[in-house]
Amino acid sequence: MYISLYSAKQIKEIKESMLWLGLFMLSGGLAALLHDIAIRDETRWYWAGAAFIVLLTGVLLVALGTNRLHLKEAYFSITPASISYRLHHFSQHQMICWRQIAGIQVSERYVLFDLHGGRQVLLRLKAIHSNNVASQVAAGVQVAALEHRVTLNGVRFNAHTTTSAGF
Repeated sequence: MYISLYSAKQIKEIKESMLWLGLFMLSGGLAALLHDIAIRDETRWYWAGAAFIVLLTGVLLVALGTNRLHLKEAYFSITPASISYRLHHFSQHQMICWRQIAGIQVSERYVLFDLHGGRQVLLRLKAIHSNNVASQVAAGVQVAALEHRVTLNGVRFNAHTTTSAGF
């Protein structure tokens, strides 16, 4: 199961917003930098440094908005070997192997993976922008936990599937 957390339309809107914000910051930072270095009689280096940081941030946002730098895809994926996800374009990629998982707790707000050795990994469903997508992620985790016979919300399911043709 693979779910992209942002549609193509949403990504386009995000990049357009980054472009406009970047252009605003680029022009403001450049104007402030020129004012502090070229126009003022006495250069205030701390102001010039701050203006340079705003200028660089604007350049970065313009580069992201024009696809010179690429945003990483936000996604959630369940494979037979692992669960992997990135909830935001700038967040870290997370991967959990099924053999590491001792149990899973699912609620409306989070999915908590209890790993062997006592470690826990928390996936915040509220970090997903769409409630429908967050519900799909939670349902996918629950189904996969049942398939992998992992303890789900404190209950261990050991159901064996049989393929009998009779009733």
